[in-house]
Amino acid sequence: YFIQSNLRMEVEQVRINRKRKFEEDNDLNTRLEELIKRIGEKSQESLETNLERLVDILDQEITTKKDFILNSLVKNAIEQPEKITIYSTLVGLLNVKMFSTGGEFLVLIMEKLSTLIDDAEWRSVQLLVRFLADLINCNVVMGASLLRLFDTFIATAAEPGVKPSMRDFLLYTVMQSLPWIGLHFNDSKDEVEFERLLDLLETEIEKREKHYMPSVRVWSSDNPLPQIEYMDSLWLQIKNMRNNNWEDNWIIRPYVAFESKLESSLQHPLPHFELPPDLEHTQFPLPYVVFRIFDTQDVPNRPEVPKLPRFNSIDRFLVEDAIQNVINSKNLVKKECAESLLRISGRSSMPLNYMLVEVLFGGLLELPVPRYPELFYGSILIQLCQLMADHLPQVLAQAVAYVYERLDTMNTVLVDRFGSWFAYFLSNFKYHWTWSEWEECVMLNKTDPNHPKPKFLKEVFLKLLWLTFHEKLKDVIPDEFGPLLPVKPGFNHKFAEVTTENSLQARCAKAMIESIKNKEGLDMMLASLDPLPDGALDGRELDPVYPEAKLEVVMQTILRVGCKSISHISVALNRFRDLILAVMPNQDAKVCCLKITFSFFKTNHQLMCIMIEKFLNFQLIEPSCIVSWIFSPYMLPHFDRLYLWQMLDTTIKYCIKRCDRIKSELDKSKVKFNEKKEQEAATQDPDIAETRKQLVQAAEEEVEHYVKLLEDAERQQKEVFLIVVQRFIMILTDHIVRSEQESRYTQTLWFRCTRDRLRQTLVKYRREVKRYMVTLQTLLFTPEIEPKILECFTQFKGYIA
Repeated sequence: YFIQSNLRMEVEQVRINRKRKFEEDNDLNTRLEELIKRIGEKSQESLETNLERLVDILDQEITTKKDFILNSLVKNAIEQPEKITIYSTLVGLLNVKMFSTGGEFLVLIMEKLSTLIDDAEWRSVQLLVRFLADLINCNVVMGASLLRLFDTFIATAAEPGVKPSMRDFLLYTVMQSLPWIGLHFNDSKDEVEFERLLDLLETEIEKREKHYMPSVRVWSSDNPLPQIEYMDSLWLQIKNMRNNNWEDNWIIRPYVAFESKLESSLQHPLPHFELPPDLEHTQFPLPYVVFRIFDTQDVPNRPEVPKLPRFNSIDRFLVEDAIQNVINSKNLVKKECAESLLRISGRSSMPLNYMLVEVLFGGLLELPVPRYPELFYGSILIQLCQLMADHLPQVLAQAVAYVYERLDTMNTVLVDRFGSWFAYFLSNFKYHWTWSEWEECVMLNKTDPNHPKPKFLKEVFLKLLWLTFHEKLKDVIPDEFGPLLPVKPGFNHKFAEVTTENSLQARCAKAMIESIKNKEGLDMMLASLDPLPDGALDGRELDPVYPEAKLEVVMQTILRVGCKSISHISVALNRFRDLILAVMPNQDAKVCCLKITFSFFKTNHQLMCIMIEKFLNFQLIEPSCIVSWIFSPYMLPHFDRLYLWQMLDTTIKYCIKRCDRIKSELDKSKVKFNEKKEQEAATQDPDIAETRKQLVQAAEEEVEHYVKLLEDAERQQKEVFLIVVQRFIMILTDHIVRSEQESRYTQTLWFRCTRDRLRQTLVKYRREVKRYMVTLQTLLFTPEIEPKILECFTQFKGYIA
């Protein structure tokens, strides 16, 4: 008994000791992680002092915590790229104390680099390469070894047949590291090799073709500031930095303070590195244009205001990169993101308010879609206005004015996006604006209603109406802008009053309402429509035939019943789904249903957009019918309104989400089927075998069911994209032909706007459109069509290459 009792006590003591050691290890890891993470933040001590103290602490723990410390350094350098030079200095000082640690750290970095490339973490790859390059400044990496790595990137990019997006990524990865290391190589034994590398870079950059530029340009004009593609922009800035002996005014270089100590250590060669061979099948970052609205003369010329660097200055890139890094790491929490943006080091040497507005506007107006949701950029700008109430609102107003003045050359899609953001911004600041500066819109609306400025304000006011009440809008907007305000939302009850023209339909509508009130069945409700003909009320011949008169009564009645709220509409459509389908037997009838619905909501476009979504979700109308209706002559007068294109977006997204959802269910059913097959194969008991066989058969039928559903969904999606592109081509071609026949200018604002919509549809849904490239090229984008239309497809092919 005593032996067993002692044994239990010893086992319990071992368990307690292990638990205590585990907790102590965790506490130590947490403390080390926190010290590494917070180094370089505001402190009473100097950065140099804090670095020396941290090095001493890490040196004491590195024998037992080496892997944790080294991994933590890599992790924080990627997550906090603004501190890359601090972490490289830390590694350099550790390398001085323990040479082997530096070598092991480089092995870890190269392994991490391979992992990030395999996982397609492209931004992290670039930051890690930048961190690796900066280690040269701390005497950790041999310069010749780093140049060999860069040679590998450039040589791969220069290989014949490499797709442009992969080539651009490899070149950009090298280029974005150069500002950190140019000064080191400027007067070193490797200077000749470095200059050779720069010449190779220039050769490859100059060889690039940029047919896609019209698809990503914000403005069609380079006046007053040029729009430069991101690779060309950075190379221009690097060339200027090279001419200025690689000097900059932004990068913090703490290793300079430890120069004598760092020079005493030995350097390491980089481990051998090769890029994976199958990168050709990977999706790389897509090209974009660097957004510019401010130049040096836009910043007040006062001693207390820092100068804004020119667009071709490397400082402009460095500050924008720092801002973007904060956005990338903090975008999930807007308040923390805004506060972090204001804490960017070096803000006293740069007009940060101007650069913040420019970068955030650039993100909002990026094509084809913003990197983060539009609401994120709107909320961050509002947060910054509150935190910098004395400085940022004026700059934001200045930026809005600049964009407003350039609306006539702005991409149509971005005019819409800018208008949506502006309406959201106004709704958060009590609709205050210097409206008197935009009074020209009122006069332009009279003389040229299609001018971009009055059209822009109409869309802004319509968006504001979606965010508030009509009466409120009339109160806050000056009376002069009354002609630009939307009409009060309402409903067009066609049969609310009986007239000689609609008496028969009005009586049937009244009878149907009574049937609904009495909760009568489908047959009784259909019987109330018997007095109406099975075609058009006016006797028109319909081919194919469908009960147009009955359909109008049914839809007007159901919409009248459900128009009280969105939930009422949902209930009404669900309850009377069979009734609607009974009077909507074919495609033409469904297009007619959309016309009737649009007529009912003709002053309430927000609800019409919701109705499109309801029709799709309740599977009342196919996406192809909605597309046919959008591009029908009936909707041509609304072709320049944003709500129409929101309906098209809703339709296309429905098709894509449906395919994705069914694919997900199919994958799950396949896993389930394989599990059932394995269970059947492992079964020995004959009594259970039959049950397992039935389960396998049921799982197989489920797989077949989802396969058929997916085939139908993919067929429907392909049909939608082909119809959309076909209708775009038809409408644009018809415009060109009519203009030439009437000797009118072809490149009108309407034509440019419609062509922008076609470009946007192709690049926004590139993943899906890419699957139909052969069909599009064979059937639609043939050499016979107008060159101005065909070039949209050529630009798209260059964009996705």
